[in-house]
Formats: sequence, C-alpha cells, structure tokens
Amino acid sequence: MAVSGVTECTSTCTAGRTNGSSRLGSGAQEYLRGLKEKYPDVNITVADFKSRKQEDAYLLGSRGYQNIAVSPGIVEKMANDPAAAAKYEKVFAELSGNAERIEKFARETGDEIFGAGAVIDRNGKVSWWMAGRSRERIENPGTVYKEKVQKQIAEKRVKKKAEEALREKRLAKAESVEKLMEKLRVEAEEPVKAKKEGRGTQIDLNI
Repeated sequence: MAVSGVTECTSTCTAGRTNGSSRLGSGAQEYLRGLKEKYPDVNITVADFKSRKQEDAYLLGSRGYQNIAVSPGIVEKMANDPAAAAKYEKVFAELSGNAERIEKFARETGDEIFGAGAVIDRNGKVSWWMAGRSRERIENPGTVYKEKVQKQIAEKRVKKKAEEALREKRLAKAESVEKLMEKLRVEAEEPVKAKKEGRGTQIDLNI
C-alpha cells in the first residue's frame, strides 16, 4: 500500500479517466450491476488509465476508503470466467472492511487520509493505494524537524547534567566515607600505638 502526498485536489482530478462501463457487453453490464448490489459500500469505477497522470488524477479525486477502479476487460473476464470472478471478487470483499483498517492506521500515525482503495488494470494486476498527508507536513516539515532536534539536544543536556550531578554526589559520599573510616582506624590504632611506646594510659592526679 503506497501513500501519496496530497496538498490540494479539485474537480479536475477526475477529468483524465476513461469510464469504460459503456464499452461493456450486456452480460458484463449485468454482472457489474450484480457486483454493485453485492458490495454496496464499495465505490466501483470501470476505467482504463491511458497514462500514469490519468491514474493519479483518479487517485487524488477519490474520497473515502473503499474505492476500486477496474478495467472493463477484467469485468468482461469476470463475467465469463468463474475462476477470474472468484479471484478478483476477493479484492472487492477486502475493500468492504478497508475503512476500519485505514481509520486505525490514521489514528496510530496521526496522518490525514483522504482516500484509499485498489486498482485492477487491464493486465489483471492489483494495486492498493492510499492518498493523504502527514500532519507534520501541514505544520511545516522544516520547523517540525528543527523543533524535534532541538528538543532531543535539550533532553540530552539535561540528562548529562543529571548524570554529572549524581557522579559528583557519589564521589563526595565516597570521600566522606573514606575520611570517616580513616578517622576510626586512627582512633582504633591509638591505644595499640601508645602501648608500644610505653606511654600507657595517663591519669591526671592534679587536685
């Protein structure tokens, strides 16, 4: 599924496509009516695109999430070949639940989705598409990117300062503990040292 960026679309978006339903035989016309009744929520367009520009015009001009453009030759084939009908009707069936999938995608990404669907070309190739725009692009991509980078730099600076403060606190604590241990060691060794020097314990007898 490809995402195409969209900035603006007018009624001219649909001007380039050729509606091929008028070129269908009576059997295919009847089959097409049956398809529309079977999949009432799917917006079916019978068309052959003569160029990529025409196809893009169709995509940009479509609204909703359950659009399908199918070549008249494929409709004829579906009408006359049960195996082809079964194969391509799976696409129509999948489109019936497409709205829920697209809405979930839009919620998760925060993007604005204008339209979505599938194209079955004259060779039978199925292409899924989705047209929309990122909300970040609406807000100005350069500004959004700059703000993100600045925010990341600021967060790194805050984190680094916090780590340095914690390191200094630990060093200060370690030094205090070391000094305390040294003092206790000296005090513990003092009686032993005095005994070795023959000083013993002195008693003040002055009255």
